[in-house]
Amino acid sequence: LRNGLKYSRVLESPEILTVHLKRFRHEFYSSKISTFISFPLEGLDMAPYLNKGCNSEATYYDLFAIICHHGTAGGGHYTAYCLNHLNQQWYEFDDQLVTEVDVGQVLNCEAYVLFYRKSNRKMDSIRQRFAEIERRESSILRFYISKQWMSRFHTFAEPGPITNSDFLCKHG
Repeated sequence: LRNGLKYSRVLESPEILTVHLKRFRHEFYSSKISTFISFPLEGLDMAPYLNKGCNSEATYYDLFAIICHHGTAGGGHYTAYCLNHLNQQWYEFDDQLVTEVDVGQVLNCEAYVLFYRKSNRKMDSIRQRFAEIERRESSILRFYISKQWMSRFHTFAEPGPITNSDFLCKHG
């Protein structure tokens, strides 16, 4: 037996990046790996891990949720920390109890699964300009853009080109 190294590259950067940490060892017996792991809240740069063929411009991610496991390999309990994007406050979810927590508690938790959302400062400025134009202009001229694409525009870091195929007839 030899120790090996495994290299992986991401082919396409996802809108939501899920990082599942190996917290359990299954050899002759099962045991939990409780090693402290530090992780960034903002600005996780995935560029070094992207395949050369990936054409995504947005490579940075911000943390918005964590699943934690408490206990041993034989049994335990799951809790979650989630960021409320409206007030930028972290909350702990433990069964029926939801508690506001300090960011320090989030950074020191025994993370099991990390959820990151792609961030794109350029897209944020485009959204701000769009909102300003929308407030100023009350024109009779109307544009029809699908709700699905508008949802992508408001939430995705890279919404992609406008597609209206969902409400056009099959002949275009």
